[in-house]
Amino acid sequence: MHRRGLEDAACALEDLAEGRMPAHARVMAGVAALEATRASHPHWRDLADALFGLKALAETGAMPLDARGRGRAARLADVVRSLIDTV
Repeated sequence: MHRRGLEDAACALEDLAEGRMPAHARVMAGVAALEATRASHPHWRDLADALFGLKALAETGAMPLDARGRGRAARLADVVRSLIDTV
C-alpha cells in the first residue's frame, strides 16, 4: 500500500503540474502514503510541501495553479517518485 500510495501521490502531483484535477481517491491515497513516509523523514521540506499541497487539495477539492505552481508540482512529483524505490 505504501508504495502504491506514493505512486498515487506522484500521479496526483503530475496531474496538477499538467493543469488537470486528479481523482479524489488518488489524492487521498497519496496523502496517507506521504503521512506515513513523513514519519521517517520529518524534516524533509519537499515531502512536507507535497503532503501539504495534497491535503489542501483533498480539503478544498480544487487547486488552480499558475505556471510557477505547476512547475513546483512537477518538481514535487519527481521527489515523490524518487522515494518509491526506497520503500
